[in-house]
Order: sequence, then structure tokens, then C-alpha cells
Amino acid sequence: MGSLKNETENEVNQREQGEQEQEDQEPILMEQNQRFCMFPIRYKQVWEMYKKAQASFWTAEEVDLSQDVQHWERLLDSEKHFISHVLAFFAASDGIVLENLAARFLNDIQIPE
Repeated sequence: MGSLKNETENEVNQREQGEQEQEDQEPILMEQNQRFCMFPIRYKQVWEMYKKAQASFWTAEEVDLSQDVQHWERLLDSEKHFISHVLAFFAASDGIVLENLAARFLNDIQIPE
């Protein structure tokens, strides 16, 4: 039984070592001391995915909000309460998730794209 446990620990150690070696070879995780600006773009696929992600966000100019106040005033108090709490929840939780993701990626990703 003890040898089975040791084999499992050895396998885990080998897997972790392999993952570390892969990270060491990953270009976007390698330190880029010679690069101080984004252009010219070196990693075109990464840049294209960034632009695609950027295009998935809507802006206030793209949505007609002119009727929102009138629609809000027609809601029941219970509906206003529900909507306010749902929006508050998502505003807070989205902020927490974004902060955690940003902190993680800013520490790991070394390329400006």
C-alpha cells in the first residue's frame, strides 16, 4: 500500500514539474525586457482575440436608454426592489471576479498584447 502512495506522489511531482517546464517555455509567460510598447503586434492571434473580446462589450451609445425612466416609474415597488438587488449583486460580484482575474493575469502574462 505504501508503494502505491509513493507512486502517486511521484506521478503528481512529475506532472507538476512538466507543467512548470511548459510554463517556462510559453512565450506569453516569459519576461519581455526588450519590449516597451505594444506596436508592432508580435502575437497576432492574441491581438485578434483581444479585439474580438473588446467588440463583445456594448457601449451606452449603442443602446437607447431614453425610455428607461418612464419604464422604471411604471414598475411595482416589489419589482423595483427585486431589480435593484439583482443589479447590486451582479455589480459587486462582477467587480470581485474582474479584480481577481486582472490581478492573476497581470502577474503571469508578460506580453503587452
